[in-house]
Amino acid sequence: MKKIICLLMLVASVMENLCAQDSSSRTEAVFELPPNFAHRRFTIDLGSGNKMQVELNDMTDLDRFRNMDSVLRQFNADLKLLQDSLGDALQSRHVDYVTDSAGRKLIRIQRYSPEGSSFVVQQGEPAALKLEQDTVHFSGTVSYQADIAFRKPFTATRHYRVSFFVNDLSVLESYTDGRLNRVVGELQSSVNGSWNTTRTRGVAYLDAQPTITARMPKGYVAGGNYLNLRFSVDVQNYKAYFVPSFSLGAGIIISNAHFKRDLILSWDPHFFFGNNAQGQLKTYRNDFLTLTAGQGGIRDNDPTKESHFLTILSLGYLVKREGEYFDKNTLRLGAGRLSLFGGKTKFEPVLYFTDLFKKTTPGLRWIQSF
Repeated sequence: MKKIICLLMLVASVMENLCAQDSSSRTEAVFELPPNFAHRRFTIDLGSGNKMQVELNDMTDLDRFRNMDSVLRQFNADLKLLQDSLGDALQSRHVDYVTDSAGRKLIRIQRYSPEGSSFVVQQGEPAALKLEQDTVHFSGTVSYQADIAFRKPFTATRHYRVSFFVNDLSVLESYTDGRLNRVVGELQSSVNGSWNTTRTRGVAYLDAQPTITARMPKGYVAGGNYLNLRFSVDVQNYKAYFVPSFSLGAGIIISNAHFKRDLILSWDPHFFFGNNAQGQLKTYRNDFLTLTAGQGGIRDNDPTKESHFLTILSLGYLVKREGEYFDKNTLRLGAGRLSLFGGKTKFEPVLYFTDLFKKTTPGLRWIQSF
């Protein structure tokens, strides 16, 4: 009987953990945004250590905060309904305020108690001291029609977030005096204007409104490491043959704010068509295993996009030979690529060779991605 009770308790404990994990994942799906969602990020200094941060995928989404007074008034009214959930003012409060696709407001409040107690003594009187700021995130999604070259238009989703980092939540009521409406309007109208990058290293100041800063001019966010899967349909000439092929590869992109490096390993089967000894049409497949390495500047602030001209080298080795088209141990060397249509179409000069370039055949490869 004791064994049965212990078993039931174990099952109940496992189920409780599973439910908690499932609940956590649902909560994250509602209130958390995907990493690297923002293509632009701006910080606005509000004085007294308070700041406002704007993170966007597309600048047009800033229209939702053009009337920031109205947004804050609605937030303050909703927060008063949840006053009992805010806890002690000395705690650090983290509030997520999400607008879903149905226009509903979803609110999450998290509270963090300080480790130990902090005080300030003035004129012989001690007072409790709050060291951690409160945080408020206004976030949501936008559905839009994505139109990419060589693909049928489709419906996609992008995210936005405006955050406040303040000494106390109560200060947000004082920001409904029109000042944020003006600063958001100045950001929209002047974002493509002049930025000062010499005043402080690593910080760009908007000349029209110096309280607006960013990591880079125009607020662009770049850099980071990305795993990358690539598929393309290719065509190349080899001697007198017109050879179709495809490429399936995986690799990594390593980048900072201005520069990136690519390293990709791919499988490239080439297809020849000819008659066998019986006079029947047959397909002959010859496989190359290719290592591609490239480096260059970042285009459109997106490390996953290829630059129009990218310093790039590729080296392929014939790992499967069928028919008499390629010599054994053939290598294919590619040097440089011309990238068009947002990197979807690329042209690469190649050189097939064996025996340390004793036998060489030049060619041109057309790479078409989707």
